[in-house]
Order: sequence, then structure tokens, then C-alpha cells
Amino acid sequence: MPSRTDNAIQRDVLEELKWDAAVDARNLGVTVAGGIVTITGQVSTYGENREAERLTEMIPGVKEVIVNMEVVTADAFGDAELGVAVRNALSWAAYLPIDAVSARVEDGWVTLSGTVHSGFQRQNAENAVRFMRGVKGLTNAITVANRDAPVADMKANIESALTRRYDAQDQHVVVSVDGRIVTLSGTVTNGWQRYLMRNSAWNAPGVEDVRDHMRIVD
Repeated sequence: MPSRTDNAIQRDVLEELKWDAAVDARNLGVTVAGGIVTITGQVSTYGENREAERLTEMIPGVKEVIVNMEVVTADAFGDAELGVAVRNALSWAAYLPIDAVSARVEDGWVTLSGTVHSGFQRQNAENAVRFMRGVKGLTNAITVANRDAPVADMKANIESALTRRYDAQDQHVVVSVDGRIVTLSGTVTNGWQRYLMRNSAWNAPGVEDVRDHMRIVD
């Protein structure tokens, strides 16, 4: 398949951002150079910021996404009030152990910390917070630690998951394991596939970190 032009990629990214109801694209601009997409402008929630990045990664031909969006919220929440709301959201999340994750808020920027048992829990703690009113940015500093899960079959289990989920003929990702750290290398066709591969590796019991060395090729 021939490489897509930057103009074609720009057109599709703009259309996708306008199409998805989770993003207000009226104040967004998109430029593309060599398959590298830069999104600028303003959104009203941090969740829109991340959603715009995810949607852009799905477009064929996109090699990298640079997000330079500013979160401008009309909600007049103080850090103390927002901190209480964030901690309440985390405490109501059924997939998180009680008091496993703590949150600090500074000028609307939320930093999550603590220890959970899986990458699924780590990601979903972030998901519980990112679309909240008043959140301008988020740092996920949660640690994953599960020493009870065996490591002997970790590589084989991840490779089996990738084979189940994706066409084996399109599989060009190599899995290597060092202790409880997984490294993914090789090639994928777009950023969305890259995200899915990384997410699949995080789901394996016992994985404490996933290092992404994958490259996007047309």
C-alpha cells in the first residue's frame, strides 16, 4: 500500500475529530509533516485532549501524534474541592482496592500515585479521572506490583493473547521479557494498533512495566 499524503492524513484527522462527540473540534487545528500530526488549540476537558490523540492514532498513515492543546475550563473549582471529587471518584471505582491510589491536585493538574496489582487497574484509575470537570492535566505515577503472579509463562501468554486478537499474518511484534518487565519491538501499521498491542501486554498477570520499542511503518 503506497504512503498516504500529508494532505490526505490532515483531512481525515480533521473529519474524525469533528465526527466524534467526545471532542469539540471547533477550536482545534491540525498540521501534518511526514506523517507526524500536530494538534493545537483549546479544549474544555483533559479527557478531550486524550481522546483527540487516540482518534488521531487510528488514522492510516499517522506515524506520531504531538498534542499541543490547552485545557481551558469554565469550572471555577479550587484544588481542594477538585481533590475531594477525584478521591471520591477513585473510592467508588469497583476495580481499585480501597485506598490503593492517592491523588494530588495543583492548579487543576492531577497526579495519581500508589500501587495496584495490574495494568488494567492503573489505566482505569486514570480513566475515572480524566473526564472530570476542572481537570486540566493528569500524571499517572501509579506503580504496578504483583509478585504473586508467576513469570515463567508470561512471554508465551502475551504472545498467545496477541495471536488471538490480531491476524497472525499481520503480526510483526516481538515480545521479550526480563523479570517482570516486558519489551515490545518490531513494527505496526498505525498508532492505534501500537496502543492495542501495548494494552494487551499490560493485561498479562505479573507485568510491572511495558516498554514500547515498536515502530510505525506503512
